[in-house]
Amino acid sequence: MKKINLLMCSLVIAGLGFTSCSDDDNDSNNNESRIEGTYNLKEVNTGEATDFDEDGDSNIDQMKESSCYNNGKITLRADNTFTYVATAILVNETEGTAGCAEDVTYTGTWEIVEGSGTTAIIAVTYEGENNNDVTLTLTKQGNRLSWEDDNIFSQYPDRNNAGAAIYRSGSIKYVYEK
Repeated sequence: MKKINLLMCSLVIAGLGFTSCSDDDNDSNNNESRIEGTYNLKEVNTGEATDFDEDGDSNIDQMKESSCYNNGKITLRADNTFTYVATAILVNETEGTAGCAEDVTYTGTWEIVEGSGTTAIIAVTYEGENNNDVTLTLTKQGNRLSWEDDNIFSQYPDRNNAGAAIYRSGSIKYVYEK
């Protein structure tokens, strides 16, 4: 009888142990629902496909055309500060040449404009190269952040018919993934 009581007590305690633990998939701190974190640049999508690397294969995602974008990232911290590493291709249209621009790191602040967790609109503000405040509007979907450069001055690298590097006017959508 003593053994049965001991066995029953052990089973009850073990059962309580299993039921008291929550499922991590529903935890609000899981990677997808957390806004804070480092998001690495995964896509640089342009309005038109280019064959910038001249391999005969045109792509809308310019990361498939050049490694110049590989270091791009955005880090959002819990204290509402952020770091943005901007990457780009630098084109000399006079010479028709191009190369990777030096990575530029910006720091600033961020705030949620709308939503939370897996779906949110986030405003990031930093001081630009001309000492002016620059604000980008990021869209968070799951573990991805994106923003679009679509103003009248937006341009991306391409090649002309002779193969020389040029800038083409058009929008660019940057997609980052945590």
